[in-house]
Amino acid sequence: MALPSIFKRKRGTEEVAAVDLLQKISKRAEDLTTEEQARSFVAIRRIDGALKNRDSRAIFGRRGTGKTHILSYVASDVEGGGEVPIFIDLRTLGSNNSIYSDRSLEAHARATTLIRDLITAIHEELLEKLTHPKSALNTEGMDDAISVLAKSVKSVVVSAEQHDRNAGAKMDEHDAQASADAKLSPFGPEANASGKAGENHQASEEWETTIMGIPRLSVNMGDAYRALDDVARRSRSRIWLLLDEWSSLPVELQPYLADFLRRAVLPVQNLTIQIAAIEFRSAFRVDFDRDRVGLELGSDIAADINLDDYFVYDVSADVALEFFRTLLFKHLQAFAGERELKERDEIAIINSVFSQERVFAELVRASEGVPRDFINILQLAAMRSDQSKIAMNEVRIAAKDWYERDKQRNLDTNERADQLLQWIRDKVIEGKRARAFLLRSSHSDPSIEFLFDERLLHIAKRSYSAKDEPGVRYRVWKVDYGCYVDLINTAKSPTGFLFPDTELSDAGEIEVPEDDYRAVRRAVLDLSEFEKDNASG
Repeated sequence: MALPSIFKRKRGTEEVAAVDLLQKISKRAEDLTTEEQARSFVAIRRIDGALKNRDSRAIFGRRGTGKTHILSYVASDVEGGGEVPIFIDLRTLGSNNSIYSDRSLEAHARATTLIRDLITAIHEELLEKLTHPKSALNTEGMDDAISVLAKSVKSVVVSAEQHDRNAGAKMDEHDAQASADAKLSPFGPEANASGKAGENHQASEEWETTIMGIPRLSVNMGDAYRALDDVARRSRSRIWLLLDEWSSLPVELQPYLADFLRRAVLPVQNLTIQIAAIEFRSAFRVDFDRDRVGLELGSDIAADINLDDYFVYDVSADVALEFFRTLLFKHLQAFAGERELKERDEIAIINSVFSQERVFAELVRASEGVPRDFINILQLAAMRSDQSKIAMNEVRIAAKDWYERDKQRNLDTNERADQLLQWIRDKVIEGKRARAFLLRSSHSDPSIEFLFDERLLHIAKRSYSAKDEPGVRYRVWKVDYGCYVDLINTAKSPTGFLFPDTELSDAGEIEVPEDDYRAVRRAVLDLSEFEKDNASG
């Protein structure tokens, strides 16, 4: 039976093979057109609904995990539904954003400039939306409301704490018996003086004014809030404030921008905030004494999406394979443009590009759940294959090349992290013949966090406990594929996940030997040993 006309291909439509498009795939979402972003986006079943509900949230993920692509997708989706997205890349905030990192300036001046620049960026985006021919904003009275928002910039000031201190009574130098002292108490300065002074000699007091502590927001938030609330009410459409590259801001200023959002933006009923950030490079809150500055994750805004948790092959092979198959197919479709792919579905793509299904699986394993790494390794492997199908050896060589080119060089700036990674490789991969290790969840180490940020370590499981240690929680860390790819097919190749000849199930459960406690103890990495080894070395 003939297919309906809707399924028939246009006569004369040019076809293009997948292998010819591999080098054209863009690695960064910001390099794609709006149409290409929409066509290449892969909806993630478990988080797609959360992205579209009206709750404000932070979206975590390391570089290359797709945060920008997700925010672009949300912007496109809500705009298609008649709502108003305001997308702001915080890297480009202000006319001279280097002022934020200039530590020769007082912190309160830097924070003031940062907040004012954000309000200015919101104002400019709203103005552009208002003047667009297809604007979803209600124009009635909106000019005045947006003008009030622009004026509110001047009312935003971050001030530092000021303390006046009595430096003590300075007596005449001829009065040798006079003395004075001053001290600070929890309730303010206290001064004590004793001694004798001649009747013609008078004491004069000196006072010091010092700036102490971390700056706090001291601003009439009502102006900014009322201006935004008026804009949101008049728009008659929900406004989505999408803030990308949060972690590009100096970490010491982030809580003050977050505090502004908490006080002046979150209370606006017709407005949703989504923030894309890197987990260990973000500070949404800082506490001192009884004061809190910033946002409280989970309370003020949701923090239920972490892209680092989803597509690591060793954690959930089936989910990872399905995601990357779809990602490759959709990207190739997007870059085919007006032409049509010769391959009609995802399986045809895999069969056309790779010599075997397991070669594609190895590429997914090597990417460690990071889409940008997946694309880079794929393109390097394709160049080595020279138009033939990509084989296993080409994936492994490309993965090692990408590891040395992109990841390993970041260790040049952190000697301790470099030494720690080499120690982990020796202890875990070569010593235990495993790809992963355990650290207590309560343990925090800046070098571990640095290695995670740079995609040299990966979190396989955020919380794990052994049956013989109730109440003790571990975090399962996985060593990057690039750290051991050169050991594959050698006597030192890792043979299991945490233990030899064991793996993770697709549900993320760890298979452990019967002597659970002893096995777990063998998998725990003691960083104090590293400190001793490093000190003796």
